[in-house]
Amino acid sequence: MAREVPLHHATLRPGVTDAALDALEARQGVTLPPALRALYRWHDGGDLFGLEFLSLEHLEFNRVSWAEIAADRMTDLDEDIVSHPPGAIRLLYATGDWLPFLHDGGGNHVALDMHPGPAGRVGQVVTTGRDEEHRFVLAPDLETFLREYLRRLESGRVTVRRLSGFHDETWSVRLQEPGGRAPDGYGVLADLFPAFGAAPEHMDTGWP
Repeated sequence: MAREVPLHHATLRPGVTDAALDALEARQGVTLPPALRALYRWHDGGDLFGLEFLSLEHLEFNRVSWAEIAADRMTDLDEDIVSHPPGAIRLLYATGDWLPFLHDGGGNHVALDMHPGPAGRVGQVVTTGRDEEHRFVLAPDLETFLREYLRRLESGRVTVRRLSGFHDETWSVRLQEPGGRAPDGYGVLADLFPAFGAAPEHMDTGWP
């Protein structure tokens, strides 16, 4: 990260303590996967993977928010949800069983799914959110997801561009498709992780 995306690397905050992680587990009644604990001991949020890496506090806030939405039982919204691959993700618009650690700033997340569908795995990395009717499994677990992203960075399969029109210095980080292309826009979050798990190899750039 320091080599390929140094400006984003500089945003990363110091990690949290095991005591803070234990306290979250106690409050939320969950057991955090070891890889998620390791990630937050490393850094407590910043800019990562071309998205906002949520602080532990904001991970908890978003988990609670999705649980509250799920409690409202808006089952009509469930009808539009699609799992990729089929059966891996439960067809629910909202649930408290996600641990969202990345955010696109518009209500959509990359999260750990702690209660998957019958064809899924506990702790799988999935896309979720307000605009994510099509949900994708990006990896069977967080460690696999992190290793694949690291492999792409180390092989130089990332495109970094400075964006115009912003008051502050703003950079776009996009993983390249297998053919080397990295379009600016994306349709669903899975487009940012081409060929991860069930994600498409090519980005859908039909709308920015």
